[in-house]
Amino acid sequence: MKKDSRKRLTVFLLAVVMAFGGIFLPSRVEAASKPHMKTVNVKWDLKKNKTVTYKTRCAGLGMVKQKAKITDYKIRDSKKKGYKELTFTMKVTYQWNMSKNQVHKIANSPESLQGKRGIMFFWALVDYDSGKCLAKKNKKKVVAEYGDWVYSPLKYYYDDDGCWVSLPQNGSLKVKVTYPKDYKGLCIGIGGSTGLVQTAKDKKFFEGKAVFGKTSYYSKKDKSVAHFMRVTK
Repeated sequence: MKKDSRKRLTVFLLAVVMAFGGIFLPSRVEAASKPHMKTVNVKWDLKKNKTVTYKTRCAGLGMVKQKAKITDYKIRDSKKKGYKELTFTMKVTYQWNMSKNQVHKIANSPESLQGKRGIMFFWALVDYDSGKCLAKKNKKKVVAEYGDWVYSPLKYYYDDDGCWVSLPQNGSLKVKVTYPKDYKGLCIGIGGSTGLVQTAKDKKFFEGKAVFGKTSYYSKKDKSVAHFMRVTK
């Protein structure tokens, strides 16, 4: 009889250990996920009045370098109680010493003949944790206001065969962002693209339905495609 009691006691203790193990197991294995923008391969070198060199794909040439910067960067208290207001101007250039050979390659590339010329530029307000765009109505209560891009006259580049390529030399856009004072996840991103046209994921990103790391504005191999900064005030 004593032998049987010890068996029952052993089984009971084992059941208790398993029960408590089941209670505590989720808290031991559940790891906090990292903020999305901390996991992506981008440059965090965007600052006010600093020119950054980004890469973007061009038909016939592959990835080319272009320049952009943010100026007139100011943060002040908003008229809306509990909110702050950020204003800045984005300036981008679309120029380089394009050779006749480059003009010929761009104009005669299969992609260009299909209307896919590339040389795209992106800018976005992104939530640091989720990696989602804040341009549309969002849970973070961030509101972005901006008008239309203002471009310089087109500049024309020619080769010796009658081919030509036209680009504006620069463009600018004024932006105003209103956000809660206690919100610390606001990020500004600018840069190029690894693609020649906007993808379905790109469109979903700007609608707040896809993360930045799934867009063509991101490259796992080359962080110079996208440049970011955090709004810390």
